[in-house]
Amino acid sequence: MSQYIQAYRTTDAPIDFSTALEAYQNGLFSSIHHSMINFGIDSKPVWLALNVNNPSKTAIDRNLLFETSWLDKIDIYFLRHNQLINTSHLGDSEKFSQRSFNHRFFVTRHPFEPGETLVLIRIASVDAMVLPIYFMSNDDLDSRKTLQSYSYGFVYGAILGLVAYNLMLYLGLRSSLYLYYSIYLLSFFVLNISYTGHGYQWVWPELPEWQQWANPLLILACSISGLIFAAHFLNIKQALPRMYGIVITACMTFSAIILLLILISNYAFVLQASLAFVFLSSALMILLGIMALQKGDKLAQYYLIASSSPIVGGIITGCAIGEIIPFNVLTYRAVEIGIMGDAILLALALAERFNINQREKLTAEKMADIDSLTNLNNRRSFYKFVKPIWSLSLRNRGHASVIMVDIDDFKLFNDNYGHALGDQILIRLAETLQKEARSGDILSRWGGEEFLIFLPETKLNDAVTFAERVRQRITLIELAPANQEKFTFTASFGVAHNNNIVSLDELIAIADQQLYSAKKRGRNCVCAQHT
Repeated sequence: MSQYIQAYRTTDAPIDFSTALEAYQNGLFSSIHHSMINFGIDSKPVWLALNVNNPSKTAIDRNLLFETSWLDKIDIYFLRHNQLINTSHLGDSEKFSQRSFNHRFFVTRHPFEPGETLVLIRIASVDAMVLPIYFMSNDDLDSRKTLQSYSYGFVYGAILGLVAYNLMLYLGLRSSLYLYYSIYLLSFFVLNISYTGHGYQWVWPELPEWQQWANPLLILACSISGLIFAAHFLNIKQALPRMYGIVITACMTFSAIILLLILISNYAFVLQASLAFVFLSSALMILLGIMALQKGDKLAQYYLIASSSPIVGGIITGCAIGEIIPFNVLTYRAVEIGIMGDAILLALALAERFNINQREKLTAEKMADIDSLTNLNNRRSFYKFVKPIWSLSLRNRGHASVIMVDIDDFKLFNDNYGHALGDQILIRLAETLQKEARSGDILSRWGGEEFLIFLPETKLNDAVTFAERVRQRITLIELAPANQEKFTFTASFGVAHNNNIVSLDELIAIADQQLYSAKKRGRNCVCAQHT
């Protein structure tokens, strides 16, 4: 509608209605040749003129919709034949309850009589004076409001759902990362309802003072919470401690600056400082992502894509306002779409971070149970796996056997060939045990050159047969030290069965005794005893 609007501004003292009308009559108003009216931050008051012609024979109700929620004061004058017939005064400097329409934007309705009606509008605001102005019927106004209500309902529902979900994850897992993400999403939600006007309509309708200061303060809060979440998500404190210090310093510095500007009641500077911090925090977020990626954080690439989404959206919105690209609902709300994309992508990245942490935790737990050299169970995991089976065997009076294995003359191999070759002997023996063992058998490196095998549902004779087979396989293993001839090694075996034994440790002790007997008998043999 701006192609039908004329504007008048003066660098002198503010002018009143009479002076503005005189200026219009003298042709001092100039046509606006832009699809979006934008006078910037802390602009001087502007007068607009709209000449409405009703060619019908009856009055027609029409609405003027100012689709910006942060204008301080709007004075509207309706004239016919140079006579003032109606006025309307709007703006968020007054309580929301004083508005004629329960609408988050500024709306005034007027019955336009046949013929011409001149509408003079004075707008004053310290905030960015961006003026999407629409002239529409009652039905069009209601349809536009309904469509926007559905779209914002979807956006707000998605954000609050993510907030609730991540808060539950925080309470359940006690991971501060989910708390930081919830705070970031919640701060964005409050910022969004503030600059869209929903906050003044729903949450603080009787607080015009807060409405005046809400946008810059919430911009600061959202930027700080976003930076803190980024720093923790990317593990910046541990990976890049100096960079973490820069982030904290930037947050504290801008907070102090804005607090000082608030104390001297300079709203324009507060708004400009908060917007400057938005650009700084956005740059820092991208920089943190790049540095984390260079440090090898695989999720940093997903974080970079997510963080770029609101930046791209902001550029599109800025270009739409500046008429570089067409102005429409999608381009004007591109920044909101970008931030929604950021929230969703970060939620996915956060879920993947959780999966990675869980996998790392499981791997660490598994490694704590595994002998790093042979990849067999250590003593701790041996007991963890065997004790339940042992208890079940006792209740059912089933068979169970244990085999203790010890490499013969292992110390001599270490002394003569070095520990590296000794490790190879241990590895080859472990591989042989794994090949010969059944699926239910539990293998363990018991300590040094000793190995322990638990054979559930196995009688003594079968355990002895198994031990003898393994012993023979071991004698076939050949090792070739550098520049030396191949050699073989042997092992001794002690076998015990659970006949009348109620203690697992007692069964292992008997197997150890049988192993000692095998050593005394000349090594490279299997000794067993009915118990």
